[in-house]
Amino acid sequence: MADREEEHMRGVDATRRQAWRRLWRGAGLVISGAMLMVGGWCIGTLQNRSANVLAATPTGQLSSQLTTQKVMIIGGSMAHGWKDPNNDSYLKRAFAALSNSTDTQYAYDDRTVVGGSPVGLDKSGKYATWLAEDKPQIVVISWGLLNDVFDKTPMAAFSQAIHDEIQEALAANAVVIFVTSPVTKATATYNHAEVENYIALEQQQASSFDNPNIYFIDLNHDMSVYMAAHGQTWQQYYGDSWHPNEAGHELAGELLFDDFIETFGTGPIEWQDPGAGDTANQGSGGGGTADTSA
Repeated sequence: MADREEEHMRGVDATRRQAWRRLWRGAGLVISGAMLMVGGWCIGTLQNRSANVLAATPTGQLSSQLTTQKVMIIGGSMAHGWKDPNNDSYLKRAFAALSNSTDTQYAYDDRTVVGGSPVGLDKSGKYATWLAEDKPQIVVISWGLLNDVFDKTPMAAFSQAIHDEIQEALAANAVVIFVTSPVTKATATYNHAEVENYIALEQQQASSFDNPNIYFIDLNHDMSVYMAAHGQTWQQYYGDSWHPNEAGHELAGELLFDDFIETFGTGPIEWQDPGAGDTANQGSGGGGTADTSA
């Protein structure tokens, strides 16, 4: 791996950046027991998404008491935060922003495996152990997929491992959120097609479960569209060929935060009754669709 290097955000709109940094660095909510009024949320165009998140649309209320939810993160070095000076990954940033701006506090449980892959984790048996020990309400699956590209992981083996990850999380009554990885040189150029093939398999497996507790957020696509809208490329966010730098994690975290608000609103990310049928134990041919944001 190349030595850690830092780059400052370039070409990102100053107003949006300042708003994000205030959110990231700001203190958590202070709840005194009185109901706090907040503006509703809306998502603007990708050109000024974060500037519009706090727009004054129909008002709502935050709870007078904080809710705590544990979120377990599954993924590799990108999800862990490589090339960010403090390993503050896009995922950690997004959930910290949610904790700072909603009435839910997210306890961040980093179970990433640097150099790992879905098949390797499946074979190790550690995932089931973590679920039993940690008892998360939310499982975020965010593999960078470049290890699978490099290892030429067979599609059938990859698909089965993803299926097992979903099935075991649902059996533990955990909401499953797939988040594709941020844009890097490799995902944008010479490994783009292979990464997209693995992403398609992830989405197919997510859709195969007839369960409302599975969500799919294509952050890689979202970030690609954002960069194109701003005349940017992966070069502004280069940590190394496989990882974004600090600015890349920051931008990806901001976009993911927007996606979370768009998908879940300002309330907690809660388990929904899947209805009739034992979807946690069904086979890969089960039907249904995952919620998609991109």
